[in-house]
Amino acid sequence: MTHYLLLSYPLSKETTHVPRSLGPIRIWPRSRMIKPPEGIGSVYTRWGSYNNTSIIELTSHTGTHIDLPFHIDPQGYTLSEYTIDDFIFQQPILINIPKNDYEEITRKDLELYRDQLGKADLLLIYTGFSKYRFTDPARYEERSPGFSVDGAKFIVEEFPNIRAVGVDLLGIENIGKARPEFPVHKVFLRRGRKFFHIEDMNLEPAVGKKLLKVIVAPLWIPNIDGVPVTVIAEVEG
Repeated sequence: MTHYLLLSYPLSKETTHVPRSLGPIRIWPRSRMIKPPEGIGSVYTRWGSYNNTSIIELTSHTGTHIDLPFHIDPQGYTLSEYTIDDFIFQQPILINIPKNDYEEITRKDLELYRDQLGKADLLLIYTGFSKYRFTDPARYEERSPGFSVDGAKFIVEEFPNIRAVGVDLLGIENIGKARPEFPVHKVFLRRGRKFFHIEDMNLEPAVGKKLLKVIVAPLWIPNIDGVPVTVIAEVEG
């Protein structure tokens, strides 16, 4: 028997985490096209053609999101150059590689899964560090684990069948340590390669489940470097 899991975090002021340098998500829950009539009472009440039209302000790297090659390369692919098929994965795998503060996902870690990687089109890695996302947000951002350069090169060079990588971390590499070169981003998102990675994923619900299919649904904004996504997994068990 199969069912579906949401592997994205909700987008709200309470549940969304972004690096502080980018600024928080802002949501105006009720923005009206016209002023409320006199004596209408609650501002949440609809009245005739008077409607609820919220305003959302956020960066392209808010919450569960993808990084595209244009993020680190002015000549890299933007969302415009992808198709819907690029976001549907029929051979996803989820592997558990526990990591703590500042630790890296290395080639040695990944070599243990060589056979599975050879058959996969999407690699998801659960480190368990996402447990700090709500309990200790500063730790989640500043002391995050991430891919090592050799780990990223192992995936890119030996498994061309893998079209995307996702992690339960704020970034594919520790943002503070990576500045200003972002070497892991440059390995994964190198010019001429249609690839993306998914950051800040909610992978815990999928641990121990057999993944059958994963759909990554981005806000379809042309010429963008990254964008929030809704990730849905079909699982067995």
